Amino acid sequence: MYKAYQLIRNAGLKLTPIRKEIILIFEESPRPFTPREVQNLVQKRIGRCGLPGIYRNLEALAGCGVLFRLAGFGRERFYALCREPGTDPHHHHIVCVSCGKVAHVDGCRYHEGMMLGGYRLLSHIVQFEGVCANCQENN
Repeated sequence: MYKAYQLIRNAGLKLTPIRKEIILIFEESPRPFTPREVQNLVQKRIGRCGLPGIYRNLEALAGCGVLFRLAGFGRERFYALCREPGTDPHHHHIVCVSCGKVAHVDGCRYHEGMMLGGYRLLSHIVQFEGVCANCQENN
């Protein structure tokens, strides 16, 4: 949790009670959450909070590397905790398609400005999907 707090401060953001609660929610569960799920859990713990504020906080936490947005999963937006924040600002994640558990993946060959097939790359999004060891054992 200390790394997450440090990333927030390094980004020039305040460590508000709602942000602390959001981080706790994600630390207590390995699965991704929708903004509505986060709102419901925050409301149960600390009281009333609006969905627009939850979206702003989730985006702020994603912007500083504490959380990340998941690609796919239909039209609904999902967020997950980056469990190794600050180790390398550029890294990827793997998501279990069975339980939603998220893990850190090392080893990306991308760098800004590299050329690929005649294209100068500006950015990229990589998300791996698979079945975690626990789900493999239970099936």
